[in-house]
Amino acid sequence: MADAVLTTQIENRNGIQLVHVSGPLDSMTHDRFKDLLDPMVSQPHIRIVLDCEHLSYVNSKGLALLGRYQRVSLQNLSFLGIAALNRRITKTIELLGMSKLVKLYSTVEEAMQAASVS
Repeated sequence: MADAVLTTQIENRNGIQLVHVSGPLDSMTHDRFKDLLDPMVSQPHIRIVLDCEHLSYVNSKGLALLGRYQRVSLQNLSFLGIAALNRRITKTIELLGMSKLVKLYSTVEEAMQAASVS
């Protein structure tokens, strides 16, 4: 299974942390993703965009983590935008009613623009 590994790459674009995510966010990759994002999300006034164009799958544990990160970001007066999710994951988020909680953007460019004015 070539897709079984979650890879991340962080790029600083004009003070916005752009995190490229590729592969599945599931029980096998959850802890590694959490270890990477926890310290970032806990910083006050940080601006983070998750580029999820190549995120292939998210399980319920991963979705809960994204929801928690959104809440922590709001408490820290930070920005967390989730960009370019595939239609299947977006539909799941909508069906669960999470679209009211997490900030979803169709493209990375939209999320970057929103982060730059936050």
